[in-house]
Amino acid sequence: MVSDSLDVFSGEAAPIGVVSGSGINLRSLLDEVCGERSFSDAAGISGSGIVGHDGLFIFGRCGGVPVILQAGRIHVYEGHAPAQVASTVDTLYDFGVRKVILTNAVGGLDSSLSPGNLVAASRIETWPYRNHPFPASMEPDLIVPGCDASGTYIWMHGPCYETRAEIHALQKMGGLTVGMSLPLELARCQQRKISAGVVSCVTNDCTRHDEALTHRQVVETATKASRHLSDLLRRYIVGRA
Repeated sequence: MVSDSLDVFSGEAAPIGVVSGSGINLRSLLDEVCGERSFSDAAGISGSGIVGHDGLFIFGRCGGVPVILQAGRIHVYEGHAPAQVASTVDTLYDFGVRKVILTNAVGGLDSSLSPGNLVAASRIETWPYRNHPFPASMEPDLIVPGCDASGTYIWMHGPCYETRAEIHALQKMGGLTVGMSLPLELARCQQRKISAGVVSCVTNDCTRHDEALTHRQVVETATKASRHLSDLLRRYIVGRA
């Protein structure tokens, strides 16, 4: 699907991949944009129907470092097969990416976390669903420094937000954050020998129950935190060039 991919990084170091989650706009990470490809064009899959996911691969440079920004992702809860969800990682691999930073929007399970905080995932745990095609527990290959906190991220299938009983159970499991994406992509990265790190943007405090959470609120909070996240990723990318 990517045999005719943009040959913009010929002769340069392998590009770093960055995947943006719900409402996270990381275009400011790129000092130069060389081109873009849609999910359907590059990977043969339809884009997400969820607001805040553009469904694009954007080719550019950050401080001179080649970067491929995957703007948005698709999810199992949208009805996509697990292999489809993971296929964007295969596309990044075919584009030459061997290091990826996965970002997403999450709920904070600890009262010390506030909306807008950035959390590096040190471990990924999964809610005990049946037949999920990835390990129940995984560790990212790298921890991006400079985040507000680090700890265990727990994946839930979605698309419904967690009930009070589920939040209590997630806290008992040792979770610091909870979200509806990442394990399939991380597992595929590890299968393809792509070094991967995870940075999550806290969009809501799960310990508060005084208002109903909406996707619009998630997207708005993630969008506001995008510049902070972009600056953090820039320091990491340029500092390790």
